[in-house]
Parts: sequence; C-alpha cells; structure tokens
Amino acid sequence: MTDSQDQASTWGWARTGPVWGAQVFPPRGGQDHLGLGSVSSDRILPKLSPGINVLTIHPRYWSFYAFVLDEFWARELPRTKAAFRDFYRPWEALFAFACQVCEAPEHGTIIGNIVGSRRTAGPAVADDEFDPRFDYIKEPLGGYGLYYASVMQEAGLLTRRDPAVGFAFDALTPSGRGLADAYREAVRHTRLYADGLPLGEAPVSRQTLVEFAAAGCLCQLRAEAADLPLLQDLFLHAGDPQAAAQRRATLRFLLDACRTAQAEKMSGNGDLFRQLIYFRVVDGDRYTPLDATAAFARRWRLYQAREYFAFAFNRLWAWLVRRGLDVSDDGLIAVPLDEIWQMINEELDGNEVAIQLGISGSNPNAATLGQELGEWLTQHVDVTPGVDELWPRHDQLDEHALYSWCNNMEDDAETLVAMLALLLLLYYRVGRPGRLADLTADRDILSEGEGQRLGMAGFFGQFHRRLLAGDTVSGLLRWIMADCVIEQHERVATAKLPEDTFRLRRMGEAVRFFAKDAPVAFNDSRFLALSTVAHELDLVSSLARPDRRLTATGRAFVELGDLPAGALERAAAPYQQQEEP
Repeated sequence: MTDSQDQASTWGWARTGPVWGAQVFPPRGGQDHLGLGSVSSDRILPKLSPGINVLTIHPRYWSFYAFVLDEFWARELPRTKAAFRDFYRPWEALFAFACQVCEAPEHGTIIGNIVGSRRTAGPAVADDEFDPRFDYIKEPLGGYGLYYASVMQEAGLLTRRDPAVGFAFDALTPSGRGLADAYREAVRHTRLYADGLPLGEAPVSRQTLVEFAAAGCLCQLRAEAADLPLLQDLFLHAGDPQAAAQRRATLRFLLDACRTAQAEKMSGNGDLFRQLIYFRVVDGDRYTPLDATAAFARRWRLYQAREYFAFAFNRLWAWLVRRGLDVSDDGLIAVPLDEIWQMINEELDGNEVAIQLGISGSNPNAATLGQELGEWLTQHVDVTPGVDELWPRHDQLDEHALYSWCNNMEDDAETLVAMLALLLLLYYRVGRPGRLADLTADRDILSEGEGQRLGMAGFFGQFHRRLLAGDTVSGLLRWIMADCVIEQHERVATAKLPEDTFRLRRMGEAVRFFAKDAPVAFNDSRFLALSTVAHELDLVSSLARPDRRLTATGRAFVELGDLPAGALERAAAPYQQQEEP
C-alpha cells in the first residue's frame, strides 16, 4: 500500500470528520463539564447559606472594608474608582501584612486565606519594614472588589456605585457607617491609624503592624471587639428576612452537629463532615439532630445526596472521555456509537466488582436486570431507614465507599458498575416515589437543575420507570451515557462557545473525542466558610482543634435559635438621624 493510500484509509469524513477545520475555536480547560456543579453552587448552596460562600469566610473583613470606605468618604477626595483604588490599596496591603505578622495567641485559630496572602506570605513576612504600595493582588480593588462588596450590599451595609441615581461611588448606609465606627474604635489608638501611615510613601515598621494586628486582625474579633455584637447581629438578621432565617438555620444546624463529632471529624477539607451530615454516623460518632434542627439537617443531607449524584455522572463522563481517547487514537478517529455500546457491554461482562470488594454473590454483568443489581446491593446496604433517620454504613458498598473507590483515574469495568450502584442507592434513599412523597418540603433541592440540567427528582422518575420495565445494567448505562452524559456535555460545552471546552462531540452516529483533561471532584461544601464564620463570631471554639466547645453565646443560640437583634440598628441610629433632614 502506498503512503497516499494509507493516508486515505486513515483520514476522511467517515473516520475523522472535517480535520481541516477542527480547531475553529481556541481550546480551553473548562470546569463543570456536565453543568452539575453550578446547580449546587449557584442554586442550592445559596438557599442553605446565603451570604456565606467559599470566598467570604472571615466576618471581620466586613468591618475592615466598611472602615476603609468610611475613611475614604471622610476625606476631600474625588469620588471615583481610581481615587478609591489609590486610597484603598495601601490599607489592604498593610492589613494583609499585619495579619501575617500578628503575634496574638488567638491567631493560631485562623483558617483560610487572608486576601493577598499569595504575595504577602513567604519571605516578605520576615522583613522589618513593609511597603504600603506593595502590589499584593492583581485586582484593582482587592478583596473588596472581588468578593465582599456584593455581599455587603445584600446585607444592607452599602450602596454600590450608580451614577444614574446620583451615586458617584460606593457609599455606606447608616448600618455600614455604624460598623465602620466600631472597627475604628478598635484600632483608634494604633500608630497605623493615628498617623495615617498607609497613605504615605514611607515604609511601615514591623512593630507598627504588630501593634495594629493586636487590635485589628481578623483573629481579634472574638476578643470582645466592639464590632463583634454588630457582626453577630448582621449575620443572623441583616438583609432579606428569608435569607437571614436560612442563614440562622444553617449555623444552628452546624453548631448542633459540632456537639456530636470529635474535632478531627469536623476539620480539614470537610470530607468527614460530608459523611456525618449524610449518614449521621462516622467512625462510631452518631449525630441525632435536635427537633429544632431536623428540617435543615435533612436539607443538608439532600445537598450531599446531590453531590454523590453529580459525582456518579461526572465519573461516568470521565470514563467515557478517557476510554474514548484510547480507542480513537487520541481523538483522531471518530468512534461509532455501536462500538462504544459494545465496549461497555464487554467491560460489564468482564467486571469483578464482587471479587474485588470481597462481597458474596456473583458479579453483575451486562444482561443483569437493574432490579437484580438493586436487590444485590440492598442485601448488604440497609436502605430501609427513613429520610430523617440514621443510615447504617457499609465499608465497601455505601455511597461514600463507592465514591472513594472510584475517585481516581482508573477507568476499569468496575467503575461502570460502581457508579450505577451509587445511583441505585440514592434512588432507594431519596428517589423512589414513596421517598419523594416524604420530601415535599424539600422538593426544591431535589428538583433543582431540571430543564437545562439534571435534576434528581426528574432523573429518578425516569430511572424508576426503566427499572420497572426490566432494563438491564447494559440498558441503563447506555441510556445514562447517551442522554445524561453525551447530550448534557454537548449542551454545556455549546453554551460556553467561543471557548472550546468540548471533550466529545457527536457526528451523526459516531462520537469524536478531544485530548484534554477530564477532572472529577465534589463541589465545595462550604464547611470551611461556615465553620470559620461560626468560630470567628464567637459561637464555638476552633473546629480544627481538639476539645471543641460551644461558647455561652453559641449554646444560647442553639437552644433558642436566635440571638437578640438590634445592635446594628443602634449603631446606625446616629447616621439615620443625620439622613432624615
């Protein structure tokens, strides 16, 4: 065969598609390739913890930013973004350094990054002098512009710039000015504030920053700071009343759960926290919610069910992408769908799930009925307890065990069976018609995503009908891959154009694969943010340390479900009187 004949047998529309136009758009890495993460982060978590997210974890930043904005308005400066930037950046640069050099014993409990820490931490912290003009972050308005301004507006602390209605630049409301006053009271005696040092060109001494940190650092909020009662009031009551009620409910639930698990089970990356809120038992510790926290404990359990649900689809997507690259010469050749289904059947018939897990019974295969696989699972995993009860664990087959077993890049036959088993367990727990009927009050979480994304309630409705119709393991996986993986990925990737995030595309009855990474991970549970807020508001000792205890304020909050309101309103009163004329 000549070179031209060999090339002709390799290239061409039938096998490779229009290769000459393959890179119409620039390829991008992309994230959330099935759009399931955005359902959790943009729709579900804002219902559970409004105003507390993975980027706004330190309450005292609200005080600090209010203080800097108030100081800006107290001076005869142009009310422009450029003028505020020049005023603001020296303050935040030195605040970042101050938090790095803080010598207070309480500082050891601070978890989570300080804004600008990527540049202000490390060798620079060893210096004796610090430049207020240090380029600590790329964003012109630092943490305020990136993260906090929007949530401060939602809480009623400020009004954002809007020239159309007469606001030349962001301005504090009376509540914001009251909070700024409280922070100013804490740092008034420091040289950094009294001498206006951040606004000069001269370097600031280490001693000056250590002195400022002793009063103004993030860690000093719990040390009877003047802004502590205002921030407690803000997080429990400010903003939309419904959002405030949801925030209170989540913080109360978190503190209730804190009393159950030992410190090591509620720290780190939140992995054990996920297991505790889902199964309500981890390493022998059991969590029984109070009657008053049961409703929100259930909603957090359903959130984690959603995370297992999303992981199963994302893991099957990654399996298909990587195995597709293997059989397509790294994406050169389009693979007929029939070959993909045949490959899945061959994998299913050769799997060794039962053997590898040491579970009794024969291995399920392609022809095994879905209901038979479910019966095999439920012989080992007890799925009979209700939606508000403890769910017994199984070391090899419960949801977290299956997640942990497949949380890797080994795209073997067992992964296919394990992810279908994971979806079956979720179906038995929350997706059967009877269970869905028990969850009417939480239907919003179960239904989120339907229409444009995969919703749990909608998926399990179809899943139920297919099981009753006698679908096999092969039939269920073929349906999931075609309708819930391939179609969903194309829909999400198409919406991101002109950024090309495609990992696979259908070409008639074939699929073209693209050699890019295929990441799979849980969505952030906001455990770090929630635990940090609860600790820094002086409701509980550090969740990262042993012998964790609720404070007197925390105990009162868990018992009553609220704390007295009004501190923020009283701080705002003098400025409301000024505005009335």
